[in-house]
Amino acid sequence: MVRPRTPLSSYGTIHAVRIEPGKWRARARYRFDDGRLRQVERFAPSEAKAKAKLREALVTIQASTAADVRRETRVCDLGERFLESKTKIAPRTLADYTRIVRNVIVPRIGDLAVSEAGPDRLQRFLDVVAAESGPGAAKTARAVLSGMMGVAARAEAVHGNPVRELERTESTGAHGAIAIPLADLSGILDRVRTDARLVDIDLVDLIVFLAGTGARISEGCALAWPDVDLDAGIVEIRKSKTNAGKRRIRVSSTVVAMLMARRVRGGPNDDGVVFPTVLGRPRDPRAAAREWADARERLDLPNRYTFHAFRKTMATLLDQAGLTARDIAEYLGHTNPALTQTVYMSKTVGGTRAADAVDSLLGPSFTHRKRE
Repeated sequence: MVRPRTPLSSYGTIHAVRIEPGKWRARARYRFDDGRLRQVERFAPSEAKAKAKLREALVTIQASTAADVRRETRVCDLGERFLESKTKIAPRTLADYTRIVRNVIVPRIGDLAVSEAGPDRLQRFLDVVAAESGPGAAKTARAVLSGMMGVAARAEAVHGNPVRELERTESTGAHGAIAIPLADLSGILDRVRTDARLVDIDLVDLIVFLAGTGARISEGCALAWPDVDLDAGIVEIRKSKTNAGKRRIRVSSTVVAMLMARRVRGGPNDDGVVFPTVLGRPRDPRAAAREWADARERLDLPNRYTFHAFRKTMATLLDQAGLTARDIAEYLGHTNPALTQTVYMSKTVGGTRAADAVDSLLGPSFTHRKRE
C-alpha cells in the first residue's frame, strides 16, 4: 500500500531518541514549498522538551510560509490575503471589499477550507445573501468571492475558479428604486424634516434638493455655491457622470427658498459646497445613501425609496406636467444622442414649466413649515 504523500507546508510523525545521557534529539520530516522533504531536528535535555522545541520550530516554519494559499487555508484567511493583494485600488473600493469580506463572506463561510468551497456550497451561500439582502448584494459578494478564489486558483490550491461555475445573479427591476407616488411625496418630506437624526447630520436640505430637482446624489453632494444663481433660480450641474449630465436647470421657488435660507445660515466650508457635512467637509454620496437607508427604516418607508427614486418621481411629475421626453431627458441629465454637448451646455433646460410643476407639489408643504 502506497504511503500518503505529506501535504505541502506540513510534517510527519515526530520521533525522539536519547543520543547521550541528558541529551535528546527530536526529528520530523517537513515538506517545504518546493515539494521536497527535509529533516528538521532540535535537541533538549529531555524527550518532552526536545519534542516541544521541535514543534515550536515547525510552527515557525509554517508561519514563514503562511502567505501561501493551500487547500487547507480557511476562507477567512483567504479573504485577508485577497485584501492585502489589492494595493492599487481606490481606498473607497478597498473599504467596500473589506466590508464584504468581513461582514458578509466570513461570518457565513469563513471557517471552510479553500478545498471545501466548491460550487455547490458557494451557490447556497449566494442564495442566502440574495434572500436576505437582495440580488444586488449577492452580485457584489459574488464578484469579491470570485477575486478571492482567483487568488486560490493562481496558488494552485484549487483547480480553476469555482465561482465561474455558479449561476449569474441578476438584479431585477422588482428590486430597484421605484417612483414615489406624487400624492405621498409631500408627506414623506414633512417626515424627513422632523427626523432628529437627519436634522443633526444636516441631511434634510440635501434630500429636499434631490426631491425637488431629480438630481443624482453625487451631483447634489458636489454642488458648489458658484454654480447657484439664486436671483435667476438656476442651478448648474457640473460634476456628473456624463456630458449630458452637465446642465443648467431652473429650479422651483421651493428649492430656491431652501437654498436662500441655507446660504444665510452659512457655516464652516472651505470647499464652497452647498451641502457639506456638519464639520464643513464635502459629503460622501455613499455615506449619505447609508444614512438615508437607516432613515427609511426609522420612518417606515419602503426600502425601494432610494435617492434614485426621487429621479424617477421627478420624471413622472414632469411627464404629467406636459413636458416632452426630450425636455425631461435634459432636465434629469440623461444621455440623448439627438442633442450635442453644446446644446446641453448652452441651454437652461426645463424652463418654468418644470419649476412650476415642482412648486405645485412641494410648495405648500414647505411654506407651511416655514410659517411654523
